Amino acid sequence: MLLVQLPLMLLLPLVAGFVARRRLGQRLALFWIGGATFVASQVVHLPLNFALGLLGPPRGLAFAPLPVVGAVTGLSAGLCEELARYATFRWVLRRDRGYRPAFQVGLGHGGVEAMIFGVLALSSFANVLLEPWAGAFGLPEADRAILHYAAHQYWDAPWYHAVLAGWERVCAMAFHTGASVLVMRAVTRGRLGYLALAIGLHAALDAPLVYASQMGLFWLYALITGAGVGMTVVAAKLDDR
Repeated sequence: MLLVQLPLMLLLPLVAGFVARRRLGQRLALFWIGGATFVASQVVHLPLNFALGLLGPPRGLAFAPLPVVGAVTGLSAGLCEELARYATFRWVLRRDRGYRPAFQVGLGHGGVEAMIFGVLALSSFANVLLEPWAGAFGLPEADRAILHYAAHQYWDAPWYHAVLAGWERVCAMAFHTGASVLVMRAVTRGRLGYLALAIGLHAALDAPLVYASQMGLFWLYALITGAGVGMTVVAAKLDDR
């Protein structure tokens, strides 16, 4: 169901950015600045998780009890992304203040993240399509076996998995718009409690994901959907237009 997944990941973010430009009067550059903020946060986030042992070969905190791993994983994501967002609002976008710029930046933050995942999904699909000709491309036998297994897993996956992956990105975009509005308030009102709340909510969303394989699809996507809807409500309640 890439016909559903890829539009949600690749096209919807751009449409949302253009709609926000027209309806909120916010330039599209803010969308891309939000996306650059996400990328910049990962420049710190990924090496930090590697240093902690949460990425790469099993070591460090990877051997800690799962609740500890979840708490550290969630906190590292919350700190890196929300502090990057705060720095963008505080020092980069000094002339863009208030609800509307924050909303557009949040769309860009979550939108570019979705687009990156969309490109990765498209790349994986291309590899699956090319699997029958792997030998003709001179791929070693061991690599062909891995590719064959991956293709088999892909075609055997239920059709709705791709749809849910796209929906997850939609919910993430909604979450980031709400978090962006919270962080903007931390800047404009000088109250770091809003920043702490954004970090805490981000950590609370990411921490349980270490149990994703045990939660089952219903509870996993109930959590993700609840986070997206909840932060949409937060953004609406803090609308000071």
